[in-house]
Amino acid sequence: MRKVFEERKAEREERLSRAKKFAEEAAKTLGAVTAWVYGSVARGDFNLWSDVDVLLIAEKLPEHPLDRAALLFRWAPAGVEPRGLTKSEFEKALEKKDAQLLCALKDRVLIRDDLRLEPLLSLAVQKLP
Repeated sequence: MRKVFEERKAEREERLSRAKKFAEEAAKTLGAVTAWVYGSVARGDFNLWSDVDVLLIAEKLPEHPLDRAALLFRWAPAGVEPRGLTKSEFEKALEKKDAQLLCALKDRVLIRDDLRLEPLLSLAVQKLP
């Protein structure tokens, strides 16, 4: 049984490593970024077909959704599903108590926090019912 747990832990660490690689590549172009893994990998209930959901926050992201997605996917290793918001968009979502965002990020793994947004998110998530 212990071997199964160790294999599962190693698989999760490998997936988190892919997310870290994505955040590092994005930061080379975008500068300061904050990134979290959320979803099944963050919760630990992922399966063989699960992707790694990553939310990346940066100051300089293209405004047009297709341009933004193209940029994010350029850095995303296989199996990483990126989503991006500007810092301003993220802060507005927190202000509005955006339920979809807060519920998605309730279970998360912080990958990088150049923008120092984790404390703001932690406070917002703590206030969830």
